[in-house]
Amino acid sequence: MTPLLELKDLHKSFRVAGGKRGFSHSMLPAVAGVSLTLNKGQTLGLVGESGCGKSTISKLIMGLLRPDSGSIRFRDQELSQLNARQWRPLRSQMQMIFQDPYASLNPRMTVNAILNEPFAIHTKLNQQQRRDKVASLLEKVGLEPWHGQRYPHEFSGGQRQRIGIARALALQPELIIADEPVSALDLSIQAQIINLLDSLQEEFGLTYLFISHDLSVVEHLCDQVAVMYLGQIVEQAPVEQFYRQPAHPYSEALLQALPVADPTRTAHRLPQGEVPSPLDPPPGCPFHPRCPYAISICRQQPPALLEIADQHVVACHRSGELNLGGIS
Repeated sequence: MTPLLELKDLHKSFRVAGGKRGFSHSMLPAVAGVSLTLNKGQTLGLVGESGCGKSTISKLIMGLLRPDSGSIRFRDQELSQLNARQWRPLRSQMQMIFQDPYASLNPRMTVNAILNEPFAIHTKLNQQQRRDKVASLLEKVGLEPWHGQRYPHEFSGGQRQRIGIARALALQPELIIADEPVSALDLSIQAQIINLLDSLQEEFGLTYLFISHDLSVVEHLCDQVAVMYLGQIVEQAPVEQFYRQPAHPYSEALLQALPVADPTRTAHRLPQGEVPSPLDPPPGCPFHPRCPYAISICRQQPPALLEIADQHVVACHRSGELNLGGIS
C-alpha cells in the first residue's frame, strides 16, 4: 500500500537556556531521526512517556513547526518546506483534535461561529448552506443543533471535545491527528469519545494519527502502534502482534505496567531510574541505562531500526534473541 503519510529521518531541536562549557544555550533534540508510515484508512497509535516528542511530531506534520531536516510526505507531496500560502489548500485535508477541549475553543465565540469558521475560510457556501452544515456536524457528534447557540464554557468536558471533533470533521479531511484527545476526560466519557471516533472513521473512511500515553485506549482504537523513547521510534508493529509479542524492552515495560485483573500474573522486571535528559543523552542505545537486558554493545552503539517481521520494525541489538512478554 502507498502510505498516506510518511515521515523519514525527521529531526527537530529547540534552543534552551543554560548551555555547558561557557555557552549561553544548548540545543534540545525533541525529535531525533523519526521515520513512520501511516496507510489510508488506518489508525496509528503513537505512544510513549510525557516529553518523548509525540506532540512535537504532530506540530511538524501540521506545519506549525518546521523540521531541521528530514522528510514529511502527505499523499506523495513534500510538506517540510512549504510556506503559509502553499499550506492553505492542505488545511482542508489535514485536521487536528487537541488534548484540552476547553483551551482549543475560543471562549468568546458561540459553537455555531466556531464550526462556521472553516466553511467561511475554505468554501464558497452561502450562509444558509453553512448553517445546515453546522447543524449536521453537531448531530454527527451526538449534540443537538440548538447547542450551537451556546458558548464553550456552557458545556461539559466531553461535550467540548465533541465540538472539537466536529470542527476537525467540518472540511471532510483525509487525515486527523488526535493529540491525547481523551486524557483530560473522565473514564466513562473517554469510552464515549473513543467509540465516537471509531464510528466516524468507519462512516467517513478517516485516517487517524492517535497520540497517547494510554496503551489500553490504543489497543481498542488502533491498527498499528509506534513507540517513542527520547525522541526516537524504538518499535512499530501491528497492534495484535505488539500486544502479544513486543520486541523492544521498553515496549515490554509499558505493557507490563498496564493494570490487569489477574492476581496470578508473574511480576516482570521493569526499567529502573528516570528517563535521561535529552540535553545529555546516553551513548549507544538511549534506553540502555534502564534496560534489564543491556549488554556491552548496547552501551556503545546505537541500534538501527530494522524490520523483523511484516510491518514490524524495532531498534534493539538483542531483539532476535529476547523472548519478551506481552499481554495475551
